[in-house]
Amino acid sequence: MFKGISYDYAGATVLITGGTSGIGLGCAHAYRDAGAEVIITGRQPSASDYDTDLAGMAYRQLDVTDRAALHQLGSALTKLDILVNNAGGMQGNEWEADAFDQSIAVNLSSVFHLSSACKDLLAASPFPGGASIVGIASMTAYFGFEWTPGYGAAKAGLVQLTKTLGMSWGQLGIRANAVAAGLTATNFTAPMLETMPDAVAETLRRQGLKRTGEPADIAAAVLFLSSPAAAWITGQTLPVDGGFTTGMN
Repeated sequence: MFKGISYDYAGATVLITGGTSGIGLGCAHAYRDAGAEVIITGRQPSASDYDTDLAGMAYRQLDVTDRAALHQLGSALTKLDILVNNAGGMQGNEWEADAFDQSIAVNLSSVFHLSSACKDLLAASPFPGGASIVGIASMTAYFGFEWTPGYGAAKAGLVQLTKTLGMSWGQLGIRANAVAAGLTATNFTAPMLETMPDAVAETLRRQGLKRTGEPADIAAAVLFLSSPAAAWITGQTLPVDGGFTTGMN
């Protein structure tokens, strides 16, 4: 997937929430291609309900707002080396109380509960460089975006939670990092890319690289952070946004 770069994840077990499309699917393909055993979650009953390439990956139906289901998933696994907390998204009109609460549940609370459910398995991992939790944050963690008060607050909370997990679980051999994704071309962002040209143009104006990202751009950072090459990195959030957050300064 990455020209001139290869990773060897043979023997590693990777769980990716929301792995059926977009950034999550990009990560799933990258780990699969690197030899990992990949488990993905989605909201549909079966992998056959999706029209994306899920070949060679195990599938689990999961509602990430269902706390009991998150802990059941963690209990059902027998081995885990890498957890990618990717599932998330904006939740309608987040200025309404229910949508705001839903966004916090989807984008932040689920990360805490699933990470906690997988803690013991991750601590038992023999993976070189240590087990990893990698969260998918957002550039909205660093600036105010008027349409997404819940999403932005949750992603900012994820940045802080990543720091806390990194400091608290490091002695267990678990590293925790995150990627703050910029404007990436996925099914999630397609409505904005198609109907809000002025907002997209302003985003690109503030970038250094002047393009939208691709899921593979985010996946490249995720695989690095969970690899032995990042064995002394924990508690960090890496912006992968074409330079957008740099252009804010």
